[in-house]
Formats: sequence, C-alpha cells, structure tokens
Amino acid sequence: MSAETTEPFVVKRHGLGTTKTALALGTAVFAVMVLLTLGIVVVQAIRGASIRTPLEAVWLSWGGTPLIFAVGLPILLLAGAITALEERREEDTDDVLLTVDSTGIRLGGDQPRTIPWSQIRGVCRVEQLEAEEVWEPRLVVMLVDEDALPRSTKAWGPSCPWPGTHEILGRTLPYDELATAVAQRAPHVPVTNRGRVED
Repeated sequence: MSAETTEPFVVKRHGLGTTKTALALGTAVFAVMVLLTLGIVVVQAIRGASIRTPLEAVWLSWGGTPLIFAVGLPILLLAGAITALEERREEDTDDVLLTVDSTGIRLGGDQPRTIPWSQIRGVCRVEQLEAEEVWEPRLVVMLVDEDALPRSTKAWGPSCPWPGTHEILGRTLPYDELATAVAQRAPHVPVTNRGRVED
C-alpha cells in the first residue's frame, strides 16, 4: 500500500455550520462597520460638517438596531474566538462527516458509526424520497450482498446524508472522490451510484 493511501480520506463539515466560518464572517461584518464609521468621520471632518448627524442617521436607524448589533457583535466574536481555540485543543470529531481508512468507513453526524471492511459488501449513493416530494441524496454502507438486497434501501445498511448537501455555502462530496478513496483502501468493495430509488 502506498503512502498516499495510508492517510485516511476525511470529509469535514464546512460552510456556515462551523465556528471558524461564522467567526470569519462576523469579523468581516465588524470590519465593515468600523470602516463605515471611520469613513463618515473622515469625510465629515474634511467637509467641516457635523459628524454627529450622519452617524446618528446610520447607527440609530431602524430603532437603533445597527447600534445594538455593533455593540453586541464584539462580544459574540470574543465568544466565538474562545470556542474556536477550544475546538483546536479538542478532537474535532463533531465536524467529521465521513472517514475512509484502512480499517473501514466511519459515518459521522448525529449517530456516528464505524463499519470494518470485513462487514462491508458495497458502498452506494442513492436518492431517497423524503417528505414533501424531495429527493435526498444519501451515502449507504451496504452490509447485505447484492443478490440478497431487500426492497427498502433503509435495510441495506447504515447511511448518512450525502456529505455536504445540507451545509450552507459548503462543498458537496464529489462521487468520484468517494469511489477513488474506497478503491485505494478496499478494491474488493464496489461503489455505485444508484440514483433515485423508491422504497
């Protein structure tokens, strides 16, 4: 086995669901607010006009909501920074959606589960019909041989939402990347994309 395949293939949560992203977004918003205030002060000072009037127009509009937001945002950023530092010290298993390594496959999420290669009969991507006629892509680790699969995909084996599909501004896991990761670590395990399957 090459050095390339000894490293686990890991898919982590990205997008607005992570503390780091929310912290970066909050910092950007706060920077814009500070620059806006400084811009107003500088422009009004150059013009020799009142600084108070435009500042009140900006910060006290909508019942003072911008001012309340500006005062509260630094506190939220401080709390976010502390949380981000704590996350660095702790193992970030909550953000791991999928791991493929030499021992097997670990599904993350609300109900994490590790399945060894000896139990895996296949890995597939399916789209299951959920509430309100919405097709949801899922990753299924098949524990049943192909010729004995029950009709319901829910009985094929443990599954999880397809990594990245429910994250705001996140990246959806490409099917080819999963197929390659499995082939490098367990070439005997077939990976298939079965599309829409009605249970």
